[in-house]
Amino acid sequence: MVTYYYNNDPEAANGEGFFPRCFFNVITGLHCPGCGSQRATHDLLHLRIGQALKHNIVIVILAILIISKAYALLSKKYFPKYYYNLGHKSYFTYGIIIIVLGYWILRNIPYEPFTHLAP
Repeated sequence: MVTYYYNNDPEAANGEGFFPRCFFNVITGLHCPGCGSQRATHDLLHLRIGQALKHNIVIVILAILIISKAYALLSKKYFPKYYYNLGHKSYFTYGIIIIVLGYWILRNIPYEPFTHLAP
């Protein structure tokens, strides 16, 4: 799947290829927290961080969290004495939920500067 997103640009696909549409957006016309994530994933794989942030800020944050989780798992395996995982704290989980819900609400407000959050 990663290879597919690396080799195929969802923004240039024009309805071709396997790029599913957002069901929430099709039904309501609003943007969910994941809208723009396919384009952001393609940009991240090509190391275009700025473009990825324009398409979906949350997917970039999620990528950082995945990298930190991988680091925590490798640390636990190779350096158990120094192992620390921020993701095991409840306030961390609540913070992520608040960020995602806040992003969902803010990106659907049709006024400046919130229009920049839409994909």
